Amino acid sequence: MADQVYTLPDFVRDAREIVGRGLSEQETIELVTEPLEHVIQRQECLTDVDGHDDADPDRGFIIHRDESLTVMAVVWQPDGGAPIHNHNGWAMEGVIRGQEYNHNYQRTDDGKEPWRATLEEVDPSIVRTGETTSLMLPPDDIHAVDINEGKTLAIHVYGLDLTKQWRYCFDVETEEVTPYRMRTRAPAQGSA
Repeated sequence: MADQVYTLPDFVRDAREIVGRGLSEQETIELVTEPLEHVIQRQECLTDVDGHDDADPDRGFIIHRDESLTVMAVVWQPDGGAPIHNHNGWAMEGVIRGQEYNHNYQRTDDGKEPWRATLEEVDPSIVRTGETTSLMLPPDDIHAVDINEGKTLAIHVYGLDLTKQWRYCFDVETEEVTPYRMRTRAPAQGSA
């Protein structure tokens, strides 16, 4: 009997079950890592989602979203990326194809001055095809993403409903902190 294919719906089911255990954030990340590593090994895994038959889409979309878990297909175009930002919860990345370069930051101020922050870049993380990583836990979940190796496809997993979060962008030069919310469309056509 051939091995059964592990699909994105299987991953969502397993991730929901793990999150539902109510473990610590670190324990949850550790348990979600293996299923995430497993599903991203199939470069066509994005076609497992109803309404998506393109293994190499040009736009990201939400795969699953509830109060305690968001799973997204993220599509980074060449030379793309994201400015310095946070998530307000645990976050994981699994790269299906390409490479994500994460610039990780820590705050060096005491956080007492509203809308200002001083940041220091710490060890970066490079996530290549078939690899996963988790970001630092809040409040140290501050990072930026650079895509330097061409188009990158990834699965991002968050321990909250990311679409309901007021998050922050950080400007290292001016030390300004700016609130923002993720723009969304209907789940089948959402933008990552």
